[in-house]
Amino acid sequence: MARAKGLARISAYTRAEDHLREKTVHGGIVTIIGILVAVVLFAGEAHRCLSYHMVQTMKVDTTRDELLHIHFNITFPALPCSSLTMDTGDVSGTYHSELGVAVARNGELHKWRLDAEGRRSDREEYHPPRINAHESAFAMSFNLGSANLENMRKAMLAHEGCLIHGWVAVQKVAGNLHFSVRPEALFMSMNEAEIIGALLTRHMHLNVEHTPDASALNASHVIHTLRFGEKGYPGQAYPLEGVRRIDRKATGIDKYFVKVVPTRYRRGAWRGDVRTHQYSVTEYYAPVDTKASNLLPGIFFLYDTSPIAMDVEFRRPGLLHLLVRAAAVVGGTFALTGFWDRVVHMLVLRFGPPQGGPGPSPVTRQRV
Repeated sequence: MARAKGLARISAYTRAEDHLREKTVHGGIVTIIGILVAVVLFAGEAHRCLSYHMVQTMKVDTTRDELLHIHFNITFPALPCSSLTMDTGDVSGTYHSELGVAVARNGELHKWRLDAEGRRSDREEYHPPRINAHESAFAMSFNLGSANLENMRKAMLAHEGCLIHGWVAVQKVAGNLHFSVRPEALFMSMNEAEIIGALLTRHMHLNVEHTPDASALNASHVIHTLRFGEKGYPGQAYPLEGVRRIDRKATGIDKYFVKVVPTRYRRGAWRGDVRTHQYSVTEYYAPVDTKASNLLPGIFFLYDTSPIAMDVEFRRPGLLHLLVRAAAVVGGTFALTGFWDRVVHMLVLRFGPPQGGPGPSPVTRQRV
């Protein structure tokens, strides 16, 4: 019993008799408001603690020796597939043409012919015609076989477009992915009968009136997909996807300067990590001078990889964190409502109507 009394003396919570307690209307109003505030704050903390949040950390990239996969899907509404070509190059001197990518097996390239309305005109993808053995070496080197030139002429007259998609593996150094007009496509917009004969016989001294004019070729394009790496993480942004550059008054060269950041998406110990790449982009457009025959309309993706890598992980605080936050919310709300109850009670006693009448002195009572 003595020990119980000793513990009672150090108690921080005193209790008053029931007849000394007073319950007021304004105290009930403050209590209801406090309960509502506590419920709202608890719901917000519960949602925050049970939801996943993105956590990003930076580190030095140690995967510079790995290959970088570039996935693309681009529509050229005004350029036929026979007049389009793709190539890649980097600062190390590595260069791959459209044919070189297929031979080296470091990528895939698929082309689909589009009609003037933008619909696929064939059920099968486009393949350039083979060059016959009797054609000249000059024609074979530039894919200027008579069948290919005739196919290009018909496609340009029909205002065909091209959907080109695939992927290519490149080194993690500064380089470019280039889609451009074939040089022979410039000549096809002129007097094709004379120029085809001149090309096939290697007599390039044409009349002045047949000077190639790049303005006859429209390099408008729609970028459906441009991604670096195999997969992405939830919510990852791709700034170039959905970009449309159509209906310009003059053709030109679009340059997209892309800064690639290696990123590792941590999905947990059981699911493994996903290696992807984020990127930012700056665009530059230069119109083609119609008098300069050495410039070809097209688009450049000039990329460079960052030496700093990012680790992305989705975490949630968990149940223990929720309990700590809930205790803080409830305790803080209880203390705050007690303070406002005392303030309101003092204002009521000072400015409110007098209570009771003449009689003995009132007894000091504790409110609830």
